[in-house]
Amino acid sequence: MKKLFALLTFLILFTAITCENEPIDDGIETIETNMSCEQAVLNTAEAALAFLEIDEGNYQQLCIAYKEALEAQILACGDPDGSIQQGIDALGDCTDPSTFTDCEAAENAANLAEINFSNANDDNYETLCVIYRSALEEQIFECGDEDGSLQAMIDELGDCSNDPDPVSDSEIRFSAGTAPIVFDIITVVEAGNFLEVTGESSANGASSYRIYFEVEQNATGVDIINSTFEVTLTSTFFPNTDGFDDFTSNITTNEAGELLGTFGGIVTNADGGDLSLTSGVIEVYY
Repeated sequence: MKKLFALLTFLILFTAITCENEPIDDGIETIETNMSCEQAVLNTAEAALAFLEIDEGNYQQLCIAYKEALEAQILACGDPDGSIQQGIDALGDCTDPSTFTDCEAAENAANLAEINFSNANDDNYETLCVIYRSALEEQIFECGDEDGSLQAMIDELGDCSNDPDPVSDSEIRFSAGTAPIVFDIITVVEAGNFLEVTGESSANGASSYRIYFEVEQNATGVDIINSTFEVTLTSTFFPNTDGFDDFTSNITTNEAGELLGTFGGIVTNADGGDLSLTSGVIEVYY
């Protein structure tokens, strides 16, 4: 088994490193560190990604940095099952840049990053997400992405914000009968090749008002959001197509950071109650 492939494979095994102090290898007791377990884990993940870039000129430097990160992690987190020490042993004295398959190494680094990301918390979410996204990009570079699944994962990660921030200067509005309804708290989530758009109202007494729809990125045209459109006022209403004032929509602009359109017509709730929406406008900037 090639050294790097085996090394990164072992890294996948320790997915939930605890911060309990465990006995450490005598050979690294002289290393000094005051960093937290969380920071040590992040440093190791970053060193693992950097190690993917090794060549004959930088192998020793990146190997030593990686080895030191693993040693620091033992000091900060312990090594209950000895798996981290196994990684240190696999690196040896960093003088043997054994041949390896770049695709295998990239794939295993991405697997490690995914597992670390799945255990992220509010404090390290963004950092682990960026590392995971970088690992996926490296995997595409080294292995290709014939079915587009890796790129879909990257798209779903988006900008690695923990919770999508409400989009400023955005608004979705319409009139229900004679009452104007404005959704001024807009959230846009990039899920694969689709935008998931949610609007809420900050108006007093309207905190339960909500509008939602999905649209394929860059797609424009008539009625392309209708199958996912819903609006919640006193109850949740969906587009009506009974043949009288049918609900219709038109996305006129759909490009990076901007989504514009109009909508209106009859919407119906689960009890068969109808509501007429007029002057519907979508102005979303993200």
